[in-house]
Amino acid sequence: MDLFRIFCQKKIKNYCVVFLCTYFLGTCTNERLCISADLSQEHFEQVNERLNRLENKVEDLDECYARVKDVQKDVEMIRKSMRERAAVKEMEPVVSKRLENRLEKLEEAVQDLTGRAALMDTAEEIRKVTEYVCPNGHGFETMSEDGKCRICGLNLKEREHFKKFKFARRESISERISTALEEEFKKRILVGASGTGIFQQILNDGEGRHSSAEGSLDLLFIGKPLTYMTFFVDLESIGGNGPDEFIGSLSGLNDDSGSFQDSDGVDRVSVREAWLQTELLKQHVRLVIGKIDLTNYFDSNAVANDETTQFITGAFVNNRTLEVPENGPGIASFYDTRRGLFLGLGLQSADNSGSDIVDGLYGIGEIGMRTHYLFGLDGTYRLWTKINGGRDYNKGLGINVDQHLTAKLVAFARYGINETDGADVKSAWSTGLELRHPFLSRVNDSTAFAFGHTESVDGMEEQVTEAYYKFAFNDHFAITPLFQAVFDPVGLDDSNVVALFGVRTQIEF
Repeated sequence: MDLFRIFCQKKIKNYCVVFLCTYFLGTCTNERLCISADLSQEHFEQVNERLNRLENKVEDLDECYARVKDVQKDVEMIRKSMRERAAVKEMEPVVSKRLENRLEKLEEAVQDLTGRAALMDTAEEIRKVTEYVCPNGHGFETMSEDGKCRICGLNLKEREHFKKFKFARRESISERISTALEEEFKKRILVGASGTGIFQQILNDGEGRHSSAEGSLDLLFIGKPLTYMTFFVDLESIGGNGPDEFIGSLSGLNDDSGSFQDSDGVDRVSVREAWLQTELLKQHVRLVIGKIDLTNYFDSNAVANDETTQFITGAFVNNRTLEVPENGPGIASFYDTRRGLFLGLGLQSADNSGSDIVDGLYGIGEIGMRTHYLFGLDGTYRLWTKINGGRDYNKGLGINVDQHLTAKLVAFARYGINETDGADVKSAWSTGLELRHPFLSRVNDSTAFAFGHTESVDGMEEQVTEAYYKFAFNDHFAITPLFQAVFDPVGLDDSNVVALFGVRTQIEF
């Protein structure tokens, strides 16, 4: 109010000044007219100068009057602001009461939601979070316009990390039913079947009688007694010995053969594998114990390792210097760092009799590395060593490589060497290429070529080659025409080259 009183006093004074100036100006004007009549020409200029000074003073007074108007506007704004403040003070009790009522309603809503959340399932989800952090540790969800920390002014840097979020999720009836059915299904045993039939004809047999047909059937049973435990059984029956009974090759021209028939021609069923597997240390460690096949775990290869879907020649399925015993009681352990490096160790009885299983054990150890060194493409490199207690503790060493050259083309190579005492094969090597989905219209097909060399401890050497094209009609059925050639087969003295044509049919479900 004091400020308002001061401005009003200034306004009255200014109005008085304006009135006096106006009166003085009128008087001067009349005086000028009178003087103009009486004064002489020589005094006229002095009067004119005085009049000009008076006009300048009038202009100054006009400027002062304009300033007075501006001050009046400021006074009106101040008075309006003071009135609004007074109104706000009068409204404060009403507003605070409304806010209190609204807060009470919000608290009731929160309590209601908390009660409902008890009926919901708590779920966890890991999400990728981006934040912006300065060197002093101040973090923000968004980047500032100038890229500076809003607290200390230092530069912000983007940082990404993963964070676990907990939230309540209401499950629908269908989700509960689906989960219950899935849990019930996991308790059951999964059953699968695989059937392979192979026909092979020796092309350069003059009499045309040396053809062979071989077939195998596998029934697979898989169960999960515990979350990280698997029980596996493979029942197998094989009929036919393949062309090796005519040729006697070191390389093995049909690795799927080996009849289980009795002397009276009745097919038998054999338990090929039966083991229990468990995973430990966040699934970094894997243990397998039971009747096992060591070639399923060691000397693996992405191109040449399965006679039912890839090469059927034994020299390409596994290194001939391994000389593993028939499937029998054993244990295998594996450690995977999940960073490319993996290790494996296996022990198996020398025979499948079940007696004296710790006498003359076959042992093998392997170290491997998964890399992307070649043009960023996948590659796996393995080094293994073995000792065969059932054969004078014969020792051997080998390497195994499979490497993508392009997205479709994959190369493989193997080499192994044995001590001569207690071994049949002194050294062996093989190499080849696989081209996957060679045609746009045949995305599941593949074609491959391989060549290998095997040397026995007696000094006999044999070379073998194989080429095939697999027509994969779907995930369950495939037909594979194939061609094989053996150079200097050890079982035939009168033939330098034996050529074979074959067809393999594979069904699995």
